[in-house]
Amino acid sequence: MLRRNCSTCEQVTALTTLIENGFQRQLKTGAVFLNLTAAFDTVWHTGLLYKLSKNIPDWFVRLIELFLRDRHFKVHIGDDTSAWRTQVNGLPQGSVLSPTLFNLYTNDLLVTASRKFIYADDICLTKQAQRYAELECCLSSDMVRMASYCQLWRLKPCLMQIVTSVFHLLNTSATRELRVHMEGQQLRHDPNPVYLGMTLDRTELLATPYKDYWKVTKPE
Repeated sequence: MLRRNCSTCEQVTALTTLIENGFQRQLKTGAVFLNLTAAFDTVWHTGLLYKLSKNIPDWFVRLIELFLRDRHFKVHIGDDTSAWRTQVNGLPQGSVLSPTLFNLYTNDLLVTASRKFIYADDICLTKQAQRYAELECCLSSDMVRMASYCQLWRLKPCLMQIVTSVFHLLNTSATRELRVHMEGQQLRHDPNPVYLGMTLDRTELLATPYKDYWKVTKPE
């Protein structure tokens, strides 16, 4: 989750620290990088207000309802302009309150056997084990739970952009891909996934101390 005075670098460092600790323990770290389609734009207003009502005073829930209600938009394409439409779902783009509301909306993510790294709508699930079969079984099971959660709260996983990866010391199986499924489809494997704008490279992780890794991979 978003925390005061913390940035994406701290989140990447936490993930690479876990991977590096796995190296030291001779464990493989399997990961699924979950991508939600237009995450902020698909937040269900009724569901958000229901969740807020369970934890905060009614007057504040009504204030958030006023903040979300009766917003209108239209689309410009070239010389054409659509009619005005009412926004029935989603959080206002550019509002400083929207990331916090999204965090509150997804704060009840289901407990999973794998460890979750979450920064707003960027979600990474990780599992450490010695055998590929254990990684695949655990992550596939957790993706079933995540798919169920998304369906219940009207979030939309983008299966084409969700990727898996695995980090380990075994060069002999460097090309071995994880077979993880979600909604009956095997997820695409990427040996160099991008997380929070930074590329995770197994060979770089082997050669670079985790505390300096983000400096090496940070885009120019």
